[in-house]
Amino acid sequence: MAPALGNVERLIGPAAREAIWSVAGGARLAWRAWDHDEVLVYNLGSGETHLLDAFSAAALREIADHPRTIDDLRRALVERFALDEIAVAERLAPLCDTFQRLGLAEPEAP
Repeated sequence: MAPALGNVERLIGPAAREAIWSVAGGARLAWRAWDHDEVLVYNLGSGETHLLDAFSAAALREIADHPRTIDDLRRALVERFALDEIAVAERLAPLCDTFQRLGLAEPEAP
């Protein structure tokens, strides 16, 4: 049974839901995966390398390929990987905050 949308919406604040997430200005990303569990992302703009788990890498790739809101990102990941909607919602806001702190992605007002 699908979770009630109201539960998912409570996990992601209203301001975060409306922002469009995209690759941070100045970030150019190079990807390297050796297996399905971990991905290295090199930011050519900052010179920093980041080791991401599979979920984080999939989320960042989705943002890089198609800037979108967290709600749209949640739906894309749930559909693409058949993941639990509540579990994805619980991880996305903190993950996007981490991407912002690392200079990988940033929110923009709609």
